[in-house]
Amino acid sequence: MILRRDPPKALQLGFLALLVVCVAQVAWWIADQARLAGGERDRLAELYRAEAAAMTAILGDAPAPAETGRMLGDAFPHLKIENGIATIRDTATALLEDDAASRINRYAWEGGFFLLVLLAGMAILTRAIRFDADLRRRQQNFLASVSHEFKSPLASMRLSAETLMLRAPDPDSRHLGQRLLEDGERLLRMVDNLLNTAQLEDGRLNLQPESIAVRAVVEAAVADYEELARAHGITISQDVPRDLTIEADRIAIETVLRNLLDNAIKACLDGDGKHVRIHARTSDDDRSISLHIADDGVGFPPGDATKLFGKFYRQAQNPRRATPGSGLGLYLVRRLTKLSRATASATSEGLGQGAEFTVVWPRAGGT
Repeated sequence: MILRRDPPKALQLGFLALLVVCVAQVAWWIADQARLAGGERDRLAELYRAEAAAMTAILGDAPAPAETGRMLGDAFPHLKIENGIATIRDTATALLEDDAASRINRYAWEGGFFLLVLLAGMAILTRAIRFDADLRRRQQNFLASVSHEFKSPLASMRLSAETLMLRAPDPDSRHLGQRLLEDGERLLRMVDNLLNTAQLEDGRLNLQPESIAVRAVVEAAVADYEELARAHGITISQDVPRDLTIEADRIAIETVLRNLLDNAIKACLDGDGKHVRIHARTSDDDRSISLHIADDGVGFPPGDATKLFGKFYRQAQNPRRATPGSGLGLYLVRRLTKLSRATASATSEGLGQGAEFTVVWPRAGGT
């Protein structure tokens, strides 16, 4: 939940957890190396004591001339031999202590330097990511604000276009009004997609599931696009039983259907398709309803099925035509269906073979 609402904060928590683990690991490593250094010091000190005791025993059992004692002292520089008695030199003991302390100090500096570099890297990355997140948030707020400001003049333009179509005496003026109305509708759909995307990204879109009749929503969506489809020679057929009801947010399912219909009509325009078919059916266990929107348009390579739902993704379908769009429609479909505990998928046999988009919603009252 934190990752979805505030990714920088989630990243900071992850960095903090990583830092704690690294501190514990370095502390354990330093302690282990200190134990090893101390053990090595104690082992050598015990070896020196054993050598001194053995040397004393040898010299005591078989008195040796002074020359022999000097030779033994040269062979064992850490021992001091006087009057047939071997002892450990103070300098040797001090050297063992200094060597152990030097090792422990070196390990502590190395571990501290590693933690310092890790902490500095985390701080730089966190600062950069927070800056990027703040910039993205400001961009989204700007887009949402500008998109909202667009709605009023676009609604006024739509009303003017409808008035022009009703009052225009000649066909050319009515055609111009129809063109203005279509462009205004397209801009309004783009603005709605931008606003919905901003709400989704900020986690401000709260869905209210309710029991919804599928056929009524489909008929309303088809009515919104029927004029546009008819103007381009595209027919929209529907086969949705009247008794089908789903558990969904009304605005979410209306947005999903509008975007899928819009995508199907664009696919027909881009691939010279002439038909869009909408049908729905109940699953075998009677717990969900699948809604299918199929077109005979341009289609897509089967390997691009998941890419189509990516944010701002637009497939280069027909290089001869520039199909309008923002690349947000199918992204909203995937996000809204996921938030609604539904699934969205796409299938196509390839370019020029049409496509079919399927949304599976939980059925109202399903168990």
